[in-house]
Amino acid sequence: MSALQIADVDLTRPDDLRAWNALLGEGFNAGREAAWWASAETTLAQYGDPKPGLTSVLLTATLEGRPVGAAGADADPGEAADVEISVLPDARRQGIGTALAEAVRERLRGFAEVAQAETYSEAGVAFGTALGLRAGHQEHRLLQDLPVEAAALRAQQRTAPGVEVRSWTGACPDDVIEDWTRLTTQMEEDVPMGDLTRPATRSDVSSVRRSEQRMADQGWILVRSLARLGCRSVGYTEIFVNRHDPEILTQDDTLVDRGHRGHGVGRALKLANLENLMTLHEVNDARWIQTYTALDNAPMLALNRAIGFRIVDQLTILEGPVG
Repeated sequence: MSALQIADVDLTRPDDLRAWNALLGEGFNAGREAAWWASAETTLAQYGDPKPGLTSVLLTATLEGRPVGAAGADADPGEAADVEISVLPDARRQGIGTALAEAVRERLRGFAEVAQAETYSEAGVAFGTALGLRAGHQEHRLLQDLPVEAAALRAQQRTAPGVEVRSWTGACPDDVIEDWTRLTTQMEEDVPMGDLTRPATRSDVSSVRRSEQRMADQGWILVRSLARLGCRSVGYTEIFVNRHDPEILTQDDTLVDRGHRGHGVGRALKLANLENLMTLHEVNDARWIQTYTALDNAPMLALNRAIGFRIVDQLTILEGPVG
C-alpha cells in the first residue's frame, strides 16, 4: 500500500501529541458506550515528564495524506510492553493495523520481549491472534450512572463489625502510608492476571509517593478510603477523577485482606468512598464511573451490581512475543 505512511510522533511538539492522542482514542473507542480516554492535558503531562527508563513509541498512519490510524506502546525495562493500536472504522480491512503493528514491533525490539494489547471486540481478538498474540485475560467493563444520592448510598450500608472506614482525597496521610503501601503491594500480587505475564511488584513508600505526584501533575484527583479493624488496616479502595475531563470517573483498585473477606468490608469501603466522592465539586458534571472486574470474580461482580454498576462491554488482553 504505497500511499500508506507510518510516522513517529515528535514528543516535543504538543500539537502533534494532541492530534495523535485524539486519533488513537477515536479509533479505539468507536462504537463503545461512554468509553474513557486520556485528555490532551493528561497526555501532554505524561509524555512531558516520562517515567525514568520508560521507552515510548507513538505512531500515526496516514493514507493518501489523511490520518487513518495510530499506535502507542510503553515499555518499562524487564516488563511486558503495553501496546494500543487503532484504525478509524471507515479505513479498516486495508492492512493499516497490520502495518502499525509491525512498525511498533520494529521499534520495541531490544526494549521489550513481550507485548500486551487490549481490545473490546471479537474483531480485535481475531486481529491480535493473527499477529501471533493469544488471549490471556478477560474482564467486564461496568458503568455506574451519576449522580448517586447520599441517601441511596446510606440505605445500602451493612454492618461490618468493628470496621472503621477513613476517607480522604489526594495523597495518603503519613500516619497510614506504610499500611497503604502494604495493601497496594498485596493488590499487585493478588490482582487476577489470567495467563498474562505478571509485572514485578514495585510498591514501596517512595514509589507510592512518586506515583501520587505524577498523577497529580497529570490532573488526577485521588479519592480514597481505608478500612481498619482495630489497629490493623484490612482494605482500601480508590477512585480517580481527572480535572481536565471529569465526565467519566475511574473506580480503580478495591482490595480486602485475605483474612477479612466475606464480612462486608468491601461494601463498606466502596459506599464510603462513593459518599466521599459526591462531596467534591469537581464531579458536578460527571456522568459515569467506570470500573473493571474479572469475569470469574463473582463476589466483586455481585457487589458492583448491587451498588449500581452495569456491564457494558468486555475487555480482552492479549499477549505475545515482540519478535
